[in-house]
Amino acid sequence: MKKTEILNSLRVAAVADALGVPAEMKKRGQYHLLGMTGEGTWSQPMGSWSDDTSMTLCLIQNILEQGTADDLLNKFERYMMFGEWTPRGMTFDVGRTCAHAVRQHAINHVPAVQCGDASENANGNGALMRIAPLAFTLVRQPIDARIRQSIAMTTVTHGHPRAVVGSVIYLEILHELLQGHTLPTALKTVQARVLTVFAAEPVMAQELAAYQRLFASGFGQLPVSAIKTSGYVVDTLEAAVWVALNYQDLRTGLLAAVNLGGDVDTIATVAGSLMSVAHPDQPVPADWWQVTLNHELLDKLMVPFAAEFGDWWAN
Repeated sequence: MKKTEILNSLRVAAVADALGVPAEMKKRGQYHLLGMTGEGTWSQPMGSWSDDTSMTLCLIQNILEQGTADDLLNKFERYMMFGEWTPRGMTFDVGRTCAHAVRQHAINHVPAVQCGDASENANGNGALMRIAPLAFTLVRQPIDARIRQSIAMTTVTHGHPRAVVGSVIYLEILHELLQGHTLPTALKTVQARVLTVFAAEPVMAQELAAYQRLFASGFGQLPVSAIKTSGYVVDTLEAAVWVALNYQDLRTGLLAAVNLGGDVDTIATVAGSLMSVAHPDQPVPADWWQVTLNHELLDKLMVPFAAEFGDWWAN
């Protein structure tokens, strides 16, 4: 993937987030978005992006700086407490599990990779929503290195094995898409891979059962009524993959994602990353990108990231 395509993918995810923010947690069927709008759930102006993009920017900057997991959590703290990496210098949406991790690190001085809540009720999508850029950095790494980094960058906020497995599945799907494979082929490959990788780790292996519907034959043909859209990590990954399987056109797919109801900003962010990597020839919709807030901050981090890993990959 060229640096222009990496940059496009990062922008698509941010636009998808902003597209979904006004409708976050609204019920399916009670609204219908036709494009970028404002106000809504969080009473934010049009083009505002949420914690999905803010925490993604933290990860991007941490990668560029070759920072540690502790450095990353320090950035999350500055985002949460001081509004850094936000569209207008203010934080308006922080997930409970992510906030818990930040407090564990900042107040209790727990090592970063141990800060993620390991309880079963902490399996939200707060790691999934921000972890996609890692796929670009790991594309040439062997499977063991990819898994190790996927786990480390998840457990800073989400410590339960189910959330970790979700991140691994998502990043491995992106890895296969980056090799030029189709999404249906990627799903088959990743299913076999995670079964092998986690075979010797019973705690992880038993969590694969939560994701079996994702890999089932005919998953993409399920009706929309069968797709759940809560903030639960399994629901989010399923919904995003379902959108990416059913829509080849980026604009149409993103609109479908944000009209599903529920945690649609994150579903659209994840689906946008999948779709933009699967279809790198499709540019971010220009009219939506134009009204997305704070291009200066987005490009300050996204442009050098894309240049570094796009150029590196091309060598």
